[in-house]
Amino acid sequence: MSFSWDDVNALRHYGKFIKAGGGIGEVRKALAWSTWYAVKWWSELKHELGIDADRNILGKALFMSLRARGIIDDGGRLVKRVETPPRPVNPYSAEFVELHDSFDALGAVEVAKGAVDRDKLRILYSSMLAQGWYDIMRETFLDLVEIGRYLNIVEPHCKEGQLAYAVLRRHQPERYLAYDPDPDDVEATASLLGASPNVCAGKVCVLQTPTICGPAAREVASKFAGAFDAVLLFHTLYWMADPLAELRCLKALLRPGGRLLVGQQVVESTPGLLAVVVSFGAKHVFRWRDVEALLDAAGFEKERRYTRYSPYYIAVWRAAQ
Repeated sequence: MSFSWDDVNALRHYGKFIKAGGGIGEVRKALAWSTWYAVKWWSELKHELGIDADRNILGKALFMSLRARGIIDDGGRLVKRVETPPRPVNPYSAEFVELHDSFDALGAVEVAKGAVDRDKLRILYSSMLAQGWYDIMRETFLDLVEIGRYLNIVEPHCKEGQLAYAVLRRHQPERYLAYDPDPDDVEATASLLGASPNVCAGKVCVLQTPTICGPAAREVASKFAGAFDAVLLFHTLYWMADPLAELRCLKALLRPGGRLLVGQQVVESTPGLLAVVVSFGAKHVFRWRDVEALLDAAGFEKERRYTRYSPYYIAVWRAAQ
């Protein structure tokens, strides 16, 4: 059994997650299923859509992920056989594979063509956010970036509020600002956190806005907390319409030396999971080097990188002076 440098870092930093997943053997079975499903879905897209297979966000994610692994060539042709792996029996690892099963039942081609009802995708996404393996991954990330050090936190694209809830359950920040463009997600987050949507009173503010760059949103954020200590980005960058502009606006909200706490799925991570998640409305797909180039261009300096892609990109960046 061979290990990459990122595998070693994953073992070091994500030991709790791996242990909960039943150990290395069980987790590797689960990850092998993610790759197997990615190959299956890409083959289906290639067969049905031909040269248009990678001209949608699902196909683009599959192409870039499988190309990065040497499973397909530049033309999208399979050049490496992927065997059907054994099913894991650990509940968390099995649950991870079952997420892929559920997405497969919707039909990758139908998803790529936009023919699957949005509510079905939303239900699947909501179920993923509530699953045990995802909760452990989220909690381990918060431990790793030492979320308890930060008193004033802003979270873009908060989705249904599970990350904010995890932060507030373990830590008492002075101010927590979460925002999202989707009114249903804002309502869900506010309800989960015991707040009212768009009412920035007390310690928690849940704001409906597509971007923090607008003058009204910036004013609300500044009045609510002054300067923030940290921006929390947990699988967030691919939802942003203009990530570079959004990151620059977020930097403007940070105190000097404020931190960017980043966890981001990239194409070198689990290919099937990436494909599933981007189908829920992502606008971009990134390699880990793309993420670092983006953060650098936005005016941040890398303080510490924990992993490049296994289990996903994790780093802490500082706002440059």
